[in-house]
Amino acid sequence: MPESDKFITLRTQLNRLKDEFLPEISPTSLYSESQLSRTAAYRVLAHAEIESYLEDRAWELALDAKRAWDTTGKTTRTLICLLGFSDLTMDKPPDTLKKPNNVSQDNHDKRLKITEKINSAIKSFRKVIDNNHGLKEKNILALLLPIGINNNDLDPNNTWLATMSTFGEKRGLVAHKSSTSYMTIQTPDPANELNTVNQITDKLLRIDELINNLIE
Repeated sequence: MPESDKFITLRTQLNRLKDEFLPEISPTSLYSESQLSRTAAYRVLAHAEIESYLEDRAWELALDAKRAWDTTGKTTRTLICLLGFSDLTMDKPPDTLKKPNNVSQDNHDKRLKITEKINSAIKSFRKVIDNNHGLKEKNILALLLPIGINNNDLDPNNTWLATMSTFGEKRGLVAHKSSTSYMTIQTPDPANELNTVNQITDKLLRIDELINNLIE
């Protein structure tokens, strides 16, 4: 299946960052201070591109599920998962269609109309995306489970999420500490940084395909 436009953009941006920030890989692993600083910058910028890709694709699929419901009344796996993972209460049917005096019309409609519940779930997921600030396991699950990605397809060998969490932690190490601090704790290695990003991108290609399969 063809790569999505957003994945093509991601790959293009990551290649650009590699060319602009990573030095030629040294067989002796010896690099200048400037090269190491640029490698650290590559880590942060690559993280941002991957994070943006996942957020954009997740929202694209959520809107697609909403569109399918609004135009045809079709229920998709994504729509069911958005409701199931929304953290919203699913009220029982009210005792009467008549609005109680102590309940607003908006809240009464939310109890009666499934479309209102769906709208609330979509808004809830938008908040998840807006408040997402990372690529650790909890961030990935919050973005991908609600759009219908099966947990078995997400990480069947229990390795990719660990890689993502480590990548997120290392990004935080650079983003929230001075260069003196993170260089002392762990000096970035260009070969390792590139290998990690390539491993993540290879798995993202599979996720891109799964998302494509869910789009109506």
